[in-house]
Order: sequence, then structure tokens, then C-alpha cells
Amino acid sequence: MNLVDETRAREELERAIASGTPEEIAKAAMSNLWPLCNAHPELLLSTINDLPAKVLERYPVLRVFHPMTPVVARTAPYKPLGRPDDNRDRHPDELDATLLGQMIAARQSGDISAAQNYASRLERRLAEVTTEGRTRTEGPMWFMQLQIGSTHLMAGESSQALLEFATARQLGRLSQQQGAERFALARIALAHAARGSIDDAEAALTDGRRLPEPSRAAATAVHASERTAAALIAVDRLSENLEQAISDLEPYDTVDLSWPFALLARTRALLAWKRPHEALEVISLTQNCHPIQDGSFAADVIAAKSIDAHLAIGDEVAAHRILKSTPLPGILTRFAAVIVALREGNHVAATTSLRRIAAQSGLSPQSRAKHLLLSGWSEFARTGSVDPKSAAAVARLATVTSARGLWTIAPESLVEAVKEQLPPEAALKFAGALAGVQFSDLESRPSLTASELRVLSAMSQHMTTAQIAAAFYVSPNTIKTQLRSLYRKLGCSSREEAIAMGARFRLDGVSATLLG
Repeated sequence: MNLVDETRAREELERAIASGTPEEIAKAAMSNLWPLCNAHPELLLSTINDLPAKVLERYPVLRVFHPMTPVVARTAPYKPLGRPDDNRDRHPDELDATLLGQMIAARQSGDISAAQNYASRLERRLAEVTTEGRTRTEGPMWFMQLQIGSTHLMAGESSQALLEFATARQLGRLSQQQGAERFALARIALAHAARGSIDDAEAALTDGRRLPEPSRAAATAVHASERTAAALIAVDRLSENLEQAISDLEPYDTVDLSWPFALLARTRALLAWKRPHEALEVISLTQNCHPIQDGSFAADVIAAKSIDAHLAIGDEVAAHRILKSTPLPGILTRFAAVIVALREGNHVAATTSLRRIAAQSGLSPQSRAKHLLLSGWSEFARTGSVDPKSAAAVARLATVTSARGLWTIAPESLVEAVKEQLPPEAALKFAGALAGVQFSDLESRPSLTASELRVLSAMSQHMTTAQIAAAFYVSPNTIKTQLRSLYRKLGCSSREEAIAMGARFRLDGVSATLLG
């Protein structure tokens, strides 16, 4: 975009303002939206701020730019009226802009399903209807692709979002609008970071930050996406700068699109630091500031991290309540359900859930890594050990520096079981890769047979081996065999340790009912 276009746009808007006619002002702002955004954002925003609400209703894009819209959307969702694609008497570029405004407004209001509907309609228009405005390098095509991708991202469809962002970046390179390519790269970095594609996220961040600063109108959104991507990278790597990266995030009540991703970074960091009560506080504060729709990425983050935090505190009842009250669980919540099942020793549920997750198409790199780790945990919980092949596969995760944060969900007993199955050199490398990681305090409740549970309960009553055998009408050798199996599953070597482990996993109550 050249200086002549920017000067002409300002002059046209100033003439309209001088006329004092709101409709003429709105038309001038709308027809010169992109050059005004780029060169004169303060003038544009002040002009929009002064327009009557009735006029803004006819110009959804201008309403979206109104400074009050994203704030008020928390309690009074903005829903532009009409079906712009059915208004044949309107200019095609204006129809595009109306759909774009409706999509952004729905997203700001937390109605991700409606935003996806508008995104689909806009995508169809872009594919089926040709307009002159879209072919100009100073036109809005890159911005429309960027916003379509952002809608997919908020819906949890990161792979689809990346396709749209890639197109937006290519168009941004051709665009004469300041910061267009950097804006796209910031969202690319955010999408990759959310997926756990850390190397790709870092590359996009590096490429973007080499470019000039974005325009004043886009600076807040661009920088928020960049900082959030950087925080997600830091928590995945458990980097030394993690605390600083978290402190650099936008506040929890920000109206910027990055808020659910910032919440994910914050809660994952707090849980890695063993501060689950703070994680729950951040979730509560953030949840109260934003409209949240079931099935959205935000809802998935809130449910999953709430479950993780309650498990870390030891409140399994609350974790279950959240799980049961989540109607449309996303991938994060599905993984949280696996950890709940493992914690409770419900190996059938854990195995079934892992199998269903594996059957999903398009799993992200982080989801595949998490599935592998939880599968190893599931095997260990069922059998008390990990076979050499599984151990080698799980150990390879530790050598990927971008997956260090993932290990904070694993119990240390699993790490020790993996090490036991590795050759000495590999075990040393494995331990070194995980140096400094604070493993989870969660352990799987051991899966004991009815006979083993009875023996454990009898031991807690200080019965001898002979007394237990007599009580259950079996031989002492049978009791000794059950004791060896019990010790192996509990990971202990004495009666005292077994009784303590039984109390830790609340096994005594189950045993007592079997004895009765």
C-alpha cells in the first residue's frame, strides 16, 4: 500500500466526518478500511467509536473494530443480523466484509459453532465468487484467511488452522500492508505450539520476529500470539526462562484470541511446579472472564486442566465430577480421563480410552507422544513392569527436548521401571535427559485380585501367615504365593510397607468389604 492510497483514504474519511452524516462516515470508513487500519488506526477507531449503534449494526466489520465490542461480548454477545450472502443487491466486497465481521463477532462472543458456520460460508464465497477487491495486493484477502484460520484454531482444529495460516502468510508476503506476514507467522507459531510441534513453532517465531514491527492496529494481537507461543514452547521444554515466559503472557482477562492458549501454558507450568491450587485459581478467574462454549478449545483446556489439578490435590471426586459433566470432551480431556482411570486402577477403562484416542485421525505430535507415555504407564500399572520394547519407545521420548514437560505427568515409579529395562548406557542417557524434571505424585492404584485384597486386609489386622491361611481355608504356601504377588504389585518387600501402600491407595476399605 503506497502513501497516495493512505493519504486518499484519510482525506475521504475526513470529508465524510466534516459532512456530519453518520451513514456517509460509515461508508467512507468501510470503503477505506484496510489503508486506514494500516496507516491511520487511531483515526479509524475514534471514528467508529463516535458512530451511532444503529449505523454500526449495518456495518458488522466496523462494529467488530469498536473498542467496546470484545469487552461487552463477555456478557452481551454481539450477533450481527441478516444473511449477507443472500443480499444480492450489495457489492460482493461488502458481503465478504459482512461475513468476516459476523465470524469475528461470534468468536468474540464465545459462540465458536456460529463462528465456524460463518467461516464455512466465507470460505465458500472465496472459492466460488471472484471479486476485484480480493485480487489487489492491498486488499483484505490475507486477513480473511487469517481470521478463518483463527476460528478453526479456537475450535481446536489446529491442523486446518495451519492450512489457512499458510495461505495467509503467502498472501501476506505479497501484501503491501505492514505486518501482514508477521501476523500470519504469529498465528502459525501459536498453532504449532498448541499442537506440540515445538521446532516448527520456534521456526515461525524466529521468522516473524525478523520482520518489521506490525502496524499499530495489529500489534497487540501479534505480540500476544508470539508471547503465548513462546510460553507454550518454554513449558514443553521446561526451559530456564519458563517463569519469565509465563509472566510475559497477557493477563487472564484479556479479550485477545490468545487467552485459552495462555491459560493452557499457565496451568501446565503451575502443575509442573507442583502448585495445583494456584492452577485452579487461575482457571476459575479466567473462566469467569470469558464466554465458553462446550466443544471449543477453551472448554477442553478448562476441563482437562481442572481434572489434572484436582488429581494433583488428591480430590478424585471433583475430578470425576468434572469428567462426567463435560458433554463434548476434547483431546486434552480424553487424556485426562485416561489418567483418572490409571489413578484408580481401572485398567479396562484406561486401555479402552487409549485405543479410541489412537483411532482418531490427525493426532498432533504432542498427542502421539502423550499416548505413547500413557500406554507405557498403563502397561506398568497392569503388570508391574514394562517390556523392553515399550521401555525403549518410551525412553526415546526423553531424548526429545521439546517433550520434557510431558514427563511431569508421569509417576517416578514408571521412570524407574523403564530404566530397569534399558541397557546401562541407554539408562544413563535416559536419566540424564530427565534430570531436574519433577515427576507426578500420582501413582496408579494397583490392580489386585480378590484373594490379594483379602490377604492385604488381613495383614492390616496383624494376622500371621498361618492365621490368614486358616481364616481363608487355604495352605500357608498359597498365602505366601499371594504375598509375593502382592509385594510385587505394590512395589514393596515387607508387611509394613504393604500395609502403608494399601492405606495410601485406599485399598483397605475394598478389602474389608470382601472379607465381610
